[in-house]
Amino acid sequence: MSNQGKKKQSLDDSYWQYFLKLEADFCATAHYLGSSRTNDSACSIEFAQQIVCINTECEAIIKKICSVIDSKNPAANMGHYKRTLLKQFPKIHAAAVQIECFHRSVHPFAGWDISGGRLDWWNAFQDVKYHRDNNFEKANLINTLESLCALLILELYLYALYSPEGAEPREGTNLLWAPGMPRKETIPASEFLPHLPLPAKGKQRRP
Repeated sequence: MSNQGKKKQSLDDSYWQYFLKLEADFCATAHYLGSSRTNDSACSIEFAQQIVCINTECEAIIKKICSVIDSKNPAANMGHYKRTLLKQFPKIHAAAVQIECFHRSVHPFAGWDISGGRLDWWNAFQDVKYHRDNNFEKANLINTLESLCALLILELYLYALYSPEGAEPREGTNLLWAPGMPRKETIPASEFLPHLPLPAKGKQRRP
């Protein structure tokens, strides 16, 4: 990866702990509305709040990632974020998150697989945050879920960039799982997120 010499030695768990809180908030909605495709268009004030919180954190994480990739050219908007992230992670569009209890997989950055492609969940966030009166229907389950999945992927990339030993296992999630996170079974190297650095040789993953 570029800018290896500027890689930080460590990053505390505050970003990860905040992600777990956001995931727990989303999990709480599953008691009333399962994360199945038949419910994707269901909208609510709760989803509106979660979309704003999750995507605000997405932007904070993206800015931090971009500052590591190119500290001399701070990213300031989604167009800039996209160019910087794709330069470092050109296959981020293929990164997947599994929601195993609902037997579905989400690729939140799939929209970047084509030139000029956009991210529906990010556009929904903008509409819900600034024009909620005309776009309340976008405060729905699928946009919330995709936003949360995007945040998980960004978290894994962020901690990998800051780790001097390669990808640090992240654990504690209740609903979401992405390649590179610890599981009971052994994870083959081929399942790691695209361009996510592997753990240092000999380093054991936690069960």
